[in-house]
Amino acid sequence: MLEGWLKKLREVSQNSAVIVEGKRDRQALQRLGIKNIFTLEGKRLTDLPDLLEGFEKVVLLFDLDKHGERINSKVKEILTKQGYILIEDFREELRSRGILYVEDIDGEIRNLRCTDGAGQTNKAQHTDVRRHSQRNKS
Repeated sequence: MLEGWLKKLREVSQNSAVIVEGKRDRQALQRLGIKNIFTLEGKRLTDLPDLLEGFEKVVLLFDLDKHGERINSKVKEILTKQGYILIEDFREELRSRGILYVEDIDGEIRNLRCTDGAGQTNKAQHTDVRRHSQRNKS
């Protein structure tokens, strides 16, 4: 379940760096309580070891599109040569769930929280939302 994935990522991020592509990825993960998030935006890949100073373990969490796959491969090569312990399990879990973009994770989790075990939308939640929006129109 994605909730379990999130809980484990929160735990791992306490003592590990989490690398993502850009600011929307970082913002999505921050909303979910993930710590130590670094983006590649505006940085040279060769500067990564300096950026990650103080961390031994690094979670690679790049998008699963062609661009993300290329970045993952390059970053993996650079950091492996520098002796970092790379964690790719989280990314592979996203792949198995068909989630291609890191920035979509928080939306996926919100959707799960709005459905019950059978995949049915929680009607009480939607009723409350409708009531709230109707009050605001008055």
